[in-house]
Amino acid sequence: MKFKKNRLASAISIATFPLLGGVPVASFAEQKVLEEVIVTGSRRSGDVQSTPINISALGGEQIEDLRLVGISEIANYVPGLTVLDRGPRDNAPDILVRGLNTSGLGPGFTSDTIATYFSETPLTLDIKPVDMERVEVLIGPQGTLYGQGTMGGAIRYIPVKADASGFSITARGDFSQNTESDDIGYEAGLTINVPLILDALALRINIDKLNDPGFIDYNFLVQQAGVSNPQPDFTNPADVAANLRSKKDLNGEDTISTRVNLRWLATDWLEANLWYYNQDTEAEGRQIANRKAFNTGRYESALRVEEPNNYENELVSLELTADLGFAEATFVYGETTYDEVGQRDQTDLLLGFEYGYEFFPSFTAFTRETVDEDVETAEIRLASQYDSDFSWVAGYFKNKLDSFAESREFAPGFDQFAVDNFGGVALRPDDLEYIERTFQNETETAFYGEVSYQINEQFAVTVGYRDYEFEADSAGGFGTPLFDTVFAGDSPTAINIALAPNKGTDTGDLWKFNASWDVSPDTLLYFTYSEGYRNGGINAVPECTLAQIASNTQQLCALSTEILIQPDEIENYEVGYKGYLADRTISGAIALYYIDWTDLQVSTVTVNGSLPIVGNGSEAVTQGLEMQGRWLINESWEISATYAYTNAELTARAPGLVGPFDALDGARLPGHAEHQGSINVTYSTEVWRGIALDVNYGLVYSGDIYNITGGDEDPLVDAAAADAPGDRGGEAIPSYDIHHISATFRRDEWTLQAYVDNVWDEYQITGTRTSRRFLADEKNGPGTAVNGFTRRSYGQYIGSPRSMGVKVKYDF
Repeated sequence: MKFKKNRLASAISIATFPLLGGVPVASFAEQKVLEEVIVTGSRRSGDVQSTPINISALGGEQIEDLRLVGISEIANYVPGLTVLDRGPRDNAPDILVRGLNTSGLGPGFTSDTIATYFSETPLTLDIKPVDMERVEVLIGPQGTLYGQGTMGGAIRYIPVKADASGFSITARGDFSQNTESDDIGYEAGLTINVPLILDALALRINIDKLNDPGFIDYNFLVQQAGVSNPQPDFTNPADVAANLRSKKDLNGEDTISTRVNLRWLATDWLEANLWYYNQDTEAEGRQIANRKAFNTGRYESALRVEEPNNYENELVSLELTADLGFAEATFVYGETTYDEVGQRDQTDLLLGFEYGYEFFPSFTAFTRETVDEDVETAEIRLASQYDSDFSWVAGYFKNKLDSFAESREFAPGFDQFAVDNFGGVALRPDDLEYIERTFQNETETAFYGEVSYQINEQFAVTVGYRDYEFEADSAGGFGTPLFDTVFAGDSPTAINIALAPNKGTDTGDLWKFNASWDVSPDTLLYFTYSEGYRNGGINAVPECTLAQIASNTQQLCALSTEILIQPDEIENYEVGYKGYLADRTISGAIALYYIDWTDLQVSTVTVNGSLPIVGNGSEAVTQGLEMQGRWLINESWEISATYAYTNAELTARAPGLVGPFDALDGARLPGHAEHQGSINVTYSTEVWRGIALDVNYGLVYSGDIYNITGGDEDPLVDAAAADAPGDRGGEAIPSYDIHHISATFRRDEWTLQAYVDNVWDEYQITGTRTSRRFLADEKNGPGTAVNGFTRRSYGQYIGSPRSMGVKVKYDF
């Protein structure tokens, strides 16, 4: 294997070389040592370096100092974890672990191989990590320790609990400006801790507001959809002004987060925590540039309509923890709700169908979407705590989801055009061209547990097991109101949807085996074999009737073989090292893994109507190396570094994986970089009148990422055409290195930080919308032409430009 060496590779080599004992460390009379980081990811409290699984932890102070405002930033410091940043409009983060992904990047990406927890309750959300004790990330299958199926791993946000011993208030603020916006962004927050009954009952409240001005300009918005020409004569300023309008920085967000914890220390053996969490986001638009498709600027979108997306997550949960003597018992009950209302440009999709829309000179279409989701979670867990060579964890988990989603597609003005030109018989005043409704009910139950045996002081083994059941019941349907009214003469308000119910069940089990060897008090070796799965289910699309199958016209339905989604499974083999060196001034962790992935769940489309569904097919292998370490050079200097090498590829042909094409054995999977890592250097000193100063310089690096399976290598064939070569416009998204620097001053209750993120203003492409098959020339563009319209389907998601700011915090 060959790869280009760069600045990051050199830096990480220097920073992590001491982990192997290759460099002697100077002796200092009062040398600091690394503090132990206590985690509970294994369902027991222990030092992260002595926990024989792949777990990373970031403390609350580290999260604040490095400005880790979401999972995208946290992932930069967790080897093996990748987050594809599509901006605030993306209601759920695009997370993948160890290359376990077959989905193309952009809309439609699924990140359901990893579970996110707020305290003890699953919550699919990019949680704002404010007032956190720590964030723990467990890499690899965790189904024998956690209720929710965690094929790839688990992310645990551990919030600070209410303190019944004293009253406190913390105020915080952050003011910044990026190089592409004229406006100043800010974050402001307040934490109030109130002991209601001293040492027994306390209330802790967090309220935070984020205002991000954005940096993507929408300069091609139509004045009025269905009336304005979306592609006027750009050499005529008057024609442009009559049809188009502009809005600056239209990818910003306003988010308000509210968190309340009522903590009751009922007795010395019983604790109760009631949590309320609400995160409400108003996102303006897509963080995308259409440089290739429409010759826009680097931070400019060519979309024709605004694309806001407003979404709200709310959680209420109760956690009871009881010391039963022989075991610690935990009971969790939680209810979460999710509501979303969004709008997006749909013009390019409809133009691609060539149903006649392209003959309407003022054609612009958009879709409005609503989602309502309710989840109910219950879990009971026991963890032994008596003095014995045997220890165990056992639990029961139930998760019930009910959701409703509706998508309404509008084509303003097309009804009149169809009546005038295509023989239409009636107008459709609401312009509703297409409607889709989906009702989904899913229930997952599981019994899980682990048993550990301490063979002697050095050796221990653990065996884990999970038995699970998954049930899904859905109904989905589609309607074409504009066609029904304009051409079939139906009522001007008629909506005809035939809901088709589908049901599916899935049962199974999985195993885990772990062996650990404490070579010395500061050296641990471990081996893990663990199985993981992702729930199967059903596609919420109507099954084709015999008449539809026999029809020679376009049908919107699924064949019987396209309804059921089988579970996919992985077998994860891992060996690891954790340890301290040089009198605990160096810590390091190294993991080597190999994953065999079968029955892949893949995004595909139905034969009839090209409706998006999930299917099964093929096999894959992912293997790699993950490293992280810290080095306290002396009392003033510290270095930390991470590095991950990931090699994920198909090991069998995957029918229909990339659009209509089969992907071949050996094709690299999309979404992960083969090489990625980070390095941070911190200098600490004391300046004028006892003010502590920390100066931090950091670098985050990512190698190139394929946007679809195979990327620009195009290892695709068309099975329907005797395996003729296929082309879906794949590409390798370029590598990048982002630098940041900060100076943090601390004195008594005050903390003040000045910082610059993306110091060199690197232009960072983080993903793509669709692929370059929508370009007339895949290298140079523009978008494909349809009767005078230039399609803007292809775009590139862009990372943030350079930003400078000041943070301040005061503890009353």
